[in-house]
Amino acid sequence: MTIKNRVSSFVRIGGAVSCAALLLLSGCGGGASPSASETPVSVPPPSVVVTPPVTTLAGTVAVGAPMLNATVTVKDANGTTRSATASSDGSYSGLSIAGMVPPFSVQACGLVDGNYTCFHAVVTKPGVANVTPLTNATVALALGSDPAGVFAATGATTPPAAAEIDAQTAKLKAALANLLAKAGLTNVDFATTPFAADRTGVDKLLDSIKVSAGIDGATSKSFVQVEGKIGAGNVFLNKETPVTTALPAATGVDVDLKGISTIFVNGMSNAIAAADQATCATRLNAANIFDDSFSLEIDNGVIATKTSAAAMICRFADSAKLLGGGVANPVLRDCDFTSDASRKLCTVGFTLVHGEESFDGAELTVVLRPGADWKLLGNDSPYKIHVGAAVQRMLRLDLPAGDAKAAPSYTRALTFDVSANDGVSATGIRAAKIYQRDLDGSGWELTPLVTLTLTDTCIAQLRTGETARLGVVGSSCGSSWVSLGDTGDSASAAAKGDMLIDNFYKRGRKVKVELFNNVAATGTPIVVIKRADGVPPKAAALATFPWLEIDNATKSALVGYDGVAPSFTAAWIKNPSVSAKDISFCLAGNCSGAARAGHENIVNGHTSQTLTLSAKPANAAAYKSIGLYGRTSEQLGVSTNYVSCGGAAICQ
Repeated sequence: MTIKNRVSSFVRIGGAVSCAALLLLSGCGGGASPSASETPVSVPPPSVVVTPPVTTLAGTVAVGAPMLNATVTVKDANGTTRSATASSDGSYSGLSIAGMVPPFSVQACGLVDGNYTCFHAVVTKPGVANVTPLTNATVALALGSDPAGVFAATGATTPPAAAEIDAQTAKLKAALANLLAKAGLTNVDFATTPFAADRTGVDKLLDSIKVSAGIDGATSKSFVQVEGKIGAGNVFLNKETPVTTALPAATGVDVDLKGISTIFVNGMSNAIAAADQATCATRLNAANIFDDSFSLEIDNGVIATKTSAAAMICRFADSAKLLGGGVANPVLRDCDFTSDASRKLCTVGFTLVHGEESFDGAELTVVLRPGADWKLLGNDSPYKIHVGAAVQRMLRLDLPAGDAKAAPSYTRALTFDVSANDGVSATGIRAAKIYQRDLDGSGWELTPLVTLTLTDTCIAQLRTGETARLGVVGSSCGSSWVSLGDTGDSASAAAKGDMLIDNFYKRGRKVKVELFNNVAATGTPIVVIKRADGVPPKAAALATFPWLEIDNATKSALVGYDGVAPSFTAAWIKNPSVSAKDISFCLAGNCSGAARAGHENIVNGHTSQTLTLSAKPANAAAYKSIGLYGRTSEQLGVSTNYVSCGGAAICQ
């Protein structure tokens, strides 16, 4: 981790009559008819076994790991809804649909890799109704739009017809044909075939792939991307386009993944559940889950090894008020089973939870060596690289709606965080070149997407103890953002950004990072492959993107806040697509240092927060802003900045 910053069974009652009882009547196996003087005995026929009709839904809600704190809701053709809560293993049952009219739209909402999200499915009859990224992709393709719209609408709705669901399911199966065959999953139905979230069978298939569904801003139609997480390959689908390729049959599908769950559930979660650091560390060491080469940067450059890891992890959990809790949502983010024959690696994202306290976004690499069990490796390599994406909206609240300056402005960016410390040499990393996949996805573009360097001038500006990071050439020291076209940029800049976004969906999200030990980026590079977390929306989709929204009362309060009160309370609207993570109150546009007067992390699910301010605006007309930040289930960073400065032409 670099630790950063959560069939039912029926009892059949039969009427079988024993032979002994029949002997009292007329014997067993035949016999004479009763005589005329005998009174015939009327023997009732054996009772008929009647199995009550199934009137419920049951299934599994999972992404390879169970969806955490999931609520499953069914909506029928008339708009009637009913809900049930899924268990911690992702299973649910007994969701009554008695009296409801098919077809049934099913929605499951909960936490996936620490972020709130919803998946969907459509079934036509009672019984099994799984909800997974694959069922969600099926419905998105069949509708040609976001499945969430079915539940957002009030009253009767029309889910896609069964024939359309079947057609799109067949399309997804064609894209996954090699993996399905490799896993022995014949005649599987993503929605109605029972499975458990235990990293076998269908659940292992979900572990092996990353499925993303989105809306193309240019066409307003849905698309689906399927990438290999265990193995390689990328398939891009929409409703109209036939499947022309399939993911390769990754050898990793043969690898037993159950030991990964053992590490996090039986090992880490059991240890974190302890009431004190000593017991936590004792349990972690007893679990024997650390690889001999374990290495993990816990904080401020302090490296934990196999010997010190248990004590340091437990100390961190204690300081974050997480002891007594546990580990949730161990989701496979990516795997590498081919680059080194001596080991297989998987990066696992997870959440530490204790009541309302949580630490999400944690990440650890696990390793499988020949003849051994899965173990914790810590960092996957000495090279600390993160490739992500962010999108931002800014709104002026102190201007009338018709004022052109009141219109929202948008920023989209890719982020390339590359540490100069390679953990090996004194020189470290001084330059990096990042490449996207080429047109057919088999290789890499010849021209770098971006080049980053660390100059001597930037090194001289580092504060004591600060880790040096490479900066985009042409930007300020350490700047990792690459704009994909801001509001006010030329149409060509926005089009170029849209093209890069298209490439990530159609060619795959992995990038090649070449690392050099000199600013000139000469010599033989070290090559690292990374997957981009999240992809920004295209320009045409920015206006309808599901932004985090503070409520109207908070907007008015920000405009009128004059600095007299020592604190400021903000409330926002719950968002099913973006999880609110933190909130800031700022007194200048850069929102750093003393300008950031208040900052609080947000507990998952909360929709309000009081910020105690270290500094205040001089009056109501002074600059002040609220920044509300969150993440999507795709790990896209999303922020909205609400600004007020007394109606001035420019807020600064």
